[in-house]
Amino acid sequence: MVRLVATLGKSPGGIAETIRNLTSGKYVAPFEPTEINIDEVIVLRTKGTDEAYYFLKAILYCCLNITSIKEIVFDFDDITSPKDFISVREKTRSVLKAGDYLDFTGGRKAISSAAVLAARDAGAHLVSSIVDQNEYIQMNKRFEELKDKAMRVYNKGQCLSYFCDLISPNAQTIVFF
Repeated sequence: MVRLVATLGKSPGGIAETIRNLTSGKYVAPFEPTEINIDEVIVLRTKGTDEAYYFLKAILYCCLNITSIKEIVFDFDDITSPKDFISVREKTRSVLKAGDYLDFTGGRKAISSAAVLAARDAGAHLVSSIVDQNEYIQMNKRFEELKDKAMRVYNKGQCLSYFCDLISPNAQTIVFF
């Protein structure tokens, strides 16, 4: 069972691209890329990212057929003390095992840093997806327009095809080790 653990910020950008590229074998890595079967996605997020999380869930469910999605919600908006940093690192470490993937693309830098250290300790792969900045700005505008609709997706019948427009076809994914 391979998991993708991913940091999430105020928009869903990056995580769906990482999943699409990993599962299709379209990524750059220090090894020969192959298709990776992601069995579960665990999202690391702060309390202020509800809209992005629910939209991401809709995108994963509707567009990538990912149904096992869990979350770890930190009770702060950003790391402001060594205690917060340790909390993020320990909670992240508790869900990672060797061979899992940690996508540190989204969210605040300090949270991503703590997650990266946890991944190194666990022997997990580090991964990030790059979306062109202009495309990212356009995707975020679309996210703002559609987020209320995505918050109400509970089954496939509620999926809207244009949710999938928020997955960049041009994103590049890098697995660092």
